[in-house]
Amino acid sequence: MQNVETFWNWFRANEPALHSVGGPNERLWDLAVEQLHCVDERLWIEMSRSSDPTREFIVTAQGNAEAFDIAESLIAAAPEMPGWQMTALKPATGFDFKTESEGLLLDSREMWFLPLENPDLPHSLGLRIGVQDLEPERNADVLNAVLMMLDTGLGERTAAIAIQHVEVSSLPPNPESLGYIELPELSDYLAWRRRKGNSQGSASAAESP
Repeated sequence: MQNVETFWNWFRANEPALHSVGGPNERLWDLAVEQLHCVDERLWIEMSRSSDPTREFIVTAQGNAEAFDIAESLIAAAPEMPGWQMTALKPATGFDFKTESEGLLLDSREMWFLPLENPDLPHSLGLRIGVQDLEPERNADVLNAVLMMLDTGLGERTAAIAIQHVEVSSLPPNPESLGYIELPELSDYLAWRRRKGNSQGSASAAESP
């Protein structure tokens, strides 16, 4: 835990300046990431707007489930500091936002998903995300952006547990007719899928001798 203590000592020493940091283009943000990587290189940070009187400091593992416990342990060790809300892993915000990444601007409200299921892995779920005007040469960039959007919309832990595969494709002209569902409905879809699985599990148990 020495690196954890060192990180929070550094944070407290730089807290006034950190509270006014505007974004990841600033040197102090980079220094904060460097200090965080001394704890674990899989961890990154996000912060709410600098104009917020109470800033949220999020330690994210960027969907890497193996680092979730480390992020949570780090936040559990955070000292009390007025003006800060410390959060482990991205919380769910829903799909009512736009994101910009690598020169791409994606609107979650204009995206759709197609559930992909594998009969050999009935508890596994994949998603094909339909994106308007997707350029094939940007598939990798779009996929990275979409993965971050899923973490943000669903919450980092939920996205990692509930979804085992994600791919992107160009949105077809009439997505609903092909089984696509609007992305803002993904949380409801996952809740329905959990209820369905629970009911099937209960039925199987009841039929067992």
